[in-house]
Amino acid sequence: MSNIFDQFDASETTLTPIVSDPLTEDIKNPFTETQNKAASFAYRQLKAIEETDALIAGGYNPSTDILNYIASGLPDIFEGLVTTSEYKQWQRAVTDLSTAQLRPETGAVINDTEIVWIDETMWDKIWDGEEVRKDKREARYRAYMGNKTVAGKAYDRLAKEMEAGDQEKIQNDSYNALSEMYNDNKLNEEQELKYLELQKLQKLGEQ
Repeated sequence: MSNIFDQFDASETTLTPIVSDPLTEDIKNPFTETQNKAASFAYRQLKAIEETDALIAGGYNPSTDILNYIASGLPDIFEGLVTTSEYKQWQRAVTDLSTAQLRPETGAVINDTEIVWIDETMWDKIWDGEEVRKDKREARYRAYMGNKTVAGKAYDRLAKEMEAGDQEKIQNDSYNALSEMYNDNKLNEEQELKYLELQKLQKLGEQ
């Protein structure tokens, strides 16, 4: 005896599960790939700006650094020996900020034209005056703010995670330094008491 279900061929029937969008969303990271990348680029740019600002505050002036400018034209092996640490720090910050700016604009490949453009518009050149240097610093900051705006709250989350990691590293470094001093009996009574309290907190954090 046939029934109404005989008209369907079970072998040809494919059941497709339907999963709602909220269930497939990455709960730990609800942001888009574009936002996450922009957050990473913006954070790198901020750190580069902070580094160059600190160098300038410490007296370094790339617009009058003629000796390092000349030395930069030497082969790499000699350039590394001759150039100063301030120059190397500045150049590292230049690379970090510039590549972070060019990646979302040009994709994976960065050509010489873009590199020259950003170098001329954002970074201090020999004999640049104070007004020009100020304008270029503002251009660097605008580049950072542009990526930060695209990232939205993804930036806030990344910055919080990075700062928490930095703080944890500082605490661990301090604890390790105090541990060495404690083992060498170089702490006074008050410092020793504080260290022992810190040691208790450190062990609680490891549990």
